[in-house]
Amino acid sequence: MNLEHTYTRTFPELATAAEPDVPSATTVLWDNEDLAAELGLDATWLAGADGLRWLTGGDEKTTALAYSGHQFGHLSPVLGDGRAHLVGELPASEKRVDIHLKGSGLTPFSRPGSDGKAPLSAVWREAVIGEALHALGVPTSRALAVLGTGETVRRRSPLPEPAGILVRVADSHLRVGTFQYAHMNIGSDQRIELAGYALSRHYPQANPGDNPALTLLRLVAEHQAHLVAQWMGLGFVHGVLNTDNVSISGQAIDFGPCAFIDGFSHEAAFSSIDRGGRYAYRNQPGIIQWNLARFAESLLDIIDPDEPNRAVHLATDVLAHFEETYEDARTRVFAAKLGVAVEGAVGDTYEQLTAFINRTLDLLDEHTLDFTRFFRALTDTPDQLVELLPNSETLESWLADLATLRQDTGTAPDRAEELMQTANPVYIPRNLHLEVALRAVEGGDTAPILRLLEAVRQPFTRRPGLEDLESAPARSRFFTSFCGT
Repeated sequence: MNLEHTYTRTFPELATAAEPDVPSATTVLWDNEDLAAELGLDATWLAGADGLRWLTGGDEKTTALAYSGHQFGHLSPVLGDGRAHLVGELPASEKRVDIHLKGSGLTPFSRPGSDGKAPLSAVWREAVIGEALHALGVPTSRALAVLGTGETVRRRSPLPEPAGILVRVADSHLRVGTFQYAHMNIGSDQRIELAGYALSRHYPQANPGDNPALTLLRLVAEHQAHLVAQWMGLGFVHGVLNTDNVSISGQAIDFGPCAFIDGFSHEAAFSSIDRGGRYAYRNQPGIIQWNLARFAESLLDIIDPDEPNRAVHLATDVLAHFEETYEDARTRVFAAKLGVAVEGAVGDTYEQLTAFINRTLDLLDEHTLDFTRFFRALTDTPDQLVELLPNSETLESWLADLATLRQDTGTAPDRAEELMQTANPVYIPRNLHLEVALRAVEGGDTAPILRLLEAVRQPFTRRPGLEDLESAPARSRFFTSFCGT
């Protein structure tokens, strides 16, 4: 269980020494037994005094990571971990992962007036979202533990609320913003080495050839295209897709004001600070592509140091291919949700499938239909769709065209059911259910959050006693989320 520090030792200019503030009253409120087992850790030991010391740094040389970021389109040259600490890297059985603390106190990157802490509710929120996405098959960072510190913070109101620390596991914390910061602060030779480091850590099967920076850009773009397509297929809105929240590994990371859509809208945006809808559901693919363009800009001089125009041309080709990759991935995601075998969709049939997906989302938007319930009803008992869409003529026309599409693609009924059963969840962390559970956490009651966590960790299996978690009140469409900073 010894931790390593390959990143910070290789690139000391991209991190600074910082010691987490872990109050003596800190306890392990929840540890992720499943994740611990995957990492070769003993969950029982983690919950004890020695485990807590290991989780929070112990004798490790903890650091705060440096990075930049375009926040809502505006560049902040220096951001960095203002309330987070990298404990170290754990060489697990299949890959190396970071052990990272969030809400662990001030660092040299902390903003003026910050306390470096996190509300316990925000820590639990990230734990639940990470476990839900993982169970839904989405590459994501995850919580290894939720810690209570015994302190209080003030965030959304003058009233104090309990504070906590998230122990997060991620493939790494390299971000688009990391390379932006590196571009402004270290030399080209080191940045070529940084690109090679990222490739060897996250894409070891790739052949970087003589241009590791271009290879890295291509792979990151490809993985981000698949990631955002999965988000779109789940009605997931990240909330703050700044460049410092886009990972090089292709994992989802940094769950602040994120949310799952209940009543569907293309324009769904839940973050209290996203007043213009920059990061709304509809805009997520374009924003990811925009962020990748900023990533490309930070690499141009090492993609081709001698011919800048050629570097721009090569990077532009990658960014153009992102759109193709995303559209194909999105089609595959929604084809499964509709019970259509995409391998049977060729030529005009593929175009018909894409058009039908767009028509379906427009239908959901027009009638503000519950995104998750709609697709699950289609999976279980299509007759239930009448409860969601009383307009029988519209529904009958849609179902008839879906049946034709399945026939044209050679999708047998059992194949359609197989596809939908693993694409359309019963349970997601619905916003108001999660909020109610988080308010209970503030009062010292963890039973509701643990119940919700149990549901979303097995999202495709309906279980008795969890019926209330399958839907949400109509008012949930007006839900607003907060990042906890």
